[in-house]
Amino acid sequence: MTARTAPKPADHDVFDFNLNAVQAETELRPFRFMWGENRRWTMEHLEALDIWGLMESAEAGDMAAMVGAFREAMGDEWEDFRKIKLPQYKLKALFAAYRQHCGLEPGESDASGS
Repeated sequence: MTARTAPKPADHDVFDFNLNAVQAETELRPFRFMWGENRRWTMEHLEALDIWGLMESAEAGDMAAMVGAFREAMGDEWEDFRKIKLPQYKLKALFAAYRQHCGLEPGESDASGS
């Protein structure tokens, strides 16, 4: 019998790890910036984002991972943000500031969680 074919444990059975109890090690304060007609934008903290969308974006390479992070972090604001012309050098600077806000050093993997 393998783990996949073993009977499902009952809710009262012992478990090895309680993911529900895990808390963030840092304050997951949103990142705010200004762009366009003095509009303020908000991005969720990188560590608060749903990892599944980030992982799917990362499979397509670095640029797709960066855009995927913006899309996930900006949520409903993403479509409006996309309507404003944005030079690549500004996007890179914004992403660097966002990573710094989230406590990631240059070269550190976004998925590392540290």
